[in-house]
Amino acid sequence: MEIVLLSYSNVLTPNLDSFRSSAQKLGLTLLEIEPHQLSLVVAADSSKVLLDGKEFTPDVVIHRTVAKFAPLIQPIIKVWKAQGVVILNDFAASLSSRSKLETSLIFQLAKLPFLQSQFFYGNAGIEPDEPGEVIVKPIFGAQGRDIRFFKDSEAAKQFFDNEEVVQADLIAEPFLSQADLGPYVIDYRASVVGGKCVALMTRIPEVGARIANIAQGGTGSPLPLTHPAARLAEQALAAFDLDYAGVDILGLGDDLFVSEVDAWAGFAGIEKVTGISVSTEILKLAIEKSQ
Repeated sequence: MEIVLLSYSNVLTPNLDSFRSSAQKLGLTLLEIEPHQLSLVVAADSSKVLLDGKEFTPDVVIHRTVAKFAPLIQPIIKVWKAQGVVILNDFAASLSSRSKLETSLIFQLAKLPFLQSQFFYGNAGIEPDEPGEVIVKPIFGAQGRDIRFFKDSEAAKQFFDNEEVVQADLIAEPFLSQADLGPYVIDYRASVVGGKCVALMTRIPEVGARIANIAQGGTGSPLPLTHPAARLAEQALAAFDLDYAGVDILGLGDDLFVSEVDAWAGFAGIEKVTGISVSTEILKLAIEKSQ
């Protein structure tokens, strides 16, 4: 069976290598297509997807590095679905998972434990009289990018008072502010496929650092899938109605708080730590759904 992987070969290459290796072991043909190779014809009575100028209707599609091409890829996915193509991960839900703002709303509606958050541009919306340490991050951030810690919300406000709001085409990226759980917080990363947590680890920051992402120098330690964080990760995935995703959870004492769900999260790190092939589980799910 041939599975189409919408992906760029120079983005998070260890994850792509994992897909290639798993496909070979499972006897699958993996057709790698770069998003810009696709085009869409919308006619009065029908629509068709073109690959390098020729009509193309695959059997199964896994989309990976496509967020920047969403205005084109999302309607292409809709056309393929109407033609009976199996698509892993609803595209709209995948986009929602990349926004920490929408993520928080979904957690709230699903009544999952999460940290109350503020969303703002520049310093607008920061309440300077809120007590306690705070953590601030861009809502479309990934791999621990541009996370900042402040002793209180007044310090956060002063920082952004002196920062220029960076805009691209008159659009500025919003930020998120949450209460900081402190240096004793436990950072969990789970990979959930087909409603089941298949891999779970804790992430430990470098000495003197606060960010535990493996891409930022953190290390991982495997956990058994009987851990309560695995169940919470499964509930988080169900709230998004995704086929697979990476789930971040924060723990303090016996309390767990779901932090992020990312349909396009990298999994090479958790594979290395746990010895579990997440890509194999995703491809097995693709086979199951196509039968």
